[in-house]
Amino acid sequence: MWSLYLRSLLILWFSLFLFSCGYSVYQRPLYLKEEWKTIYIPPWKNYSSETSLGEYVAYALRHKFAQGKFLVPVYDQTKADLVLRGEVKKIYFDPVSYETFLITKERKINFEGEYQLIEQKTGKVLLKRTINRYEIYRVNQSEVVTFLDPGREEALKVLSQDLAELILQDIMFNELKL
Repeated sequence: MWSLYLRSLLILWFSLFLFSCGYSVYQRPLYLKEEWKTIYIPPWKNYSSETSLGEYVAYALRHKFAQGKFLVPVYDQTKADLVLRGEVKKIYFDPVSYETFLITKERKINFEGEYQLIEQKTGKVLLKRTINRYEIYRVNQSEVVTFLDPGREEALKVLSQDLAELILQDIMFNELKL
C-alpha cells in the first residue's frame, strides 16, 4: 500500500517536472485555423521512371495525417479545406551492396522533390518546400519479391514512409507567417 502511494507520488512529481520544462501534449499547430479540418492529398506528380512512387508517398501521407487526427484526409478535393501537392523531381538508385552475388543487403536512394500546402478556398500557398533525401535502406530478405531487382520496391515504400514523416513534422513544427 505504501509503495503504491510512493509510486503515484513519484509519477505525479515527474509529470509536473516534465510539463514545467516546456513539454506539452501533442496538439494542433497554432498557424492552422480552427475551420481547417480536412486535407486533400492527391498522388504526387512524378517525373521519374519509378511510376508507383507518387502513389506510395500520397498513401503514406494520408496515413500519417489520419494518425495525427488534426487534419482528416478526404478523397474529394471539393470537400477539403487544405491541399497538399507534391512532385517527385528525381530519384536515383545508387549501386547496391551485396552479401553474395544474388543476395542484396542494401539499397541507396537519392531523392529530390517538392511539396506545397495550399488553402483550397483562396488558392494561397501556405507552405512550399523542397525535400532532398539520401538514405541507405536494408533489404529484408523475407520480403524480396523479385530476383531481377531485389529490394527496389520495398526501398520505395520505406522511402515514402520516411518522406511522409518528415513532411508531417515540417508542417507540425514550423511557424508560418500567414
